[in-house]
Formats: sequence, structure tokens, C-alpha cells
Amino acid sequence: TTTTTTTTTTTNNNNNNSRKDRRISFDNNVTVVPIPMRTEYSSRIRHRLWSNTTEIHKNAARNAVEFASEGWNWRTVVCEEGMYLCSITGELIHPIHYKNAGVELGEHVL
Repeated sequence: TTTTTTTTTTTNNNNNNSRKDRRISFDNNVTVVPIPMRTEYSSRIRHRLWSNTTEIHKNAARNAVEFASEGWNWRTVVCEEGMYLCSITGELIHPIHYKNAGVELGEHVL
């Protein structure tokens, strides 16, 4: 599917404020791909695609710690370039977790 987004700027004559109107259009040539029902996946695949409640709570708590460290401001979030890379798992780790663990920048962690 090809999506085209067009942005135009219009001026409101009443107060001379500018605002952007967003328009989206879709290509007429599309490929339809059937999506299997949840029950059609193997147990192994289901566990990789969907989280259980324990994992959801754990992720929410981790996200809250990370977002709080960023001042609860989406404009100041740490992007991938600012994350640490675990040399064993390849996982990106938010710097706040190192700070909370008392680990200094450049210090070797096992």
C-alpha cells in the first residue's frame, strides 16, 4: 500500500492564525493479505507476539521510570542513539537504569 500525505497551510482571515490541514490518500492498487486469528498461531508464536499481564505490568513500570527520568516530557525522551547497547543480548538499555544501579559511564558491567 502506498500512502501519500499532503500538508497545506491556510490562513484564517478572522485572526490571521495559520494552521496546517493534513490530508491523506491511498493508492488504488493494494495487496490484501489475510491475517490469521489468534488461535491459529502455535503456542510458541503466540508467546512471542503477545505479552501476558505480568510482562505488561513489568514493561509499564520500566517505562514509567524511564519517562520520569526524562521529566515526563515527550520532547526530551532518550532516543536509540542515547541508549546503551548490551554486548551480550544486543538489547538497548535506557541510561537511567545504569544511573540507578550506580554504574559510571565506561565502567564494565557483567
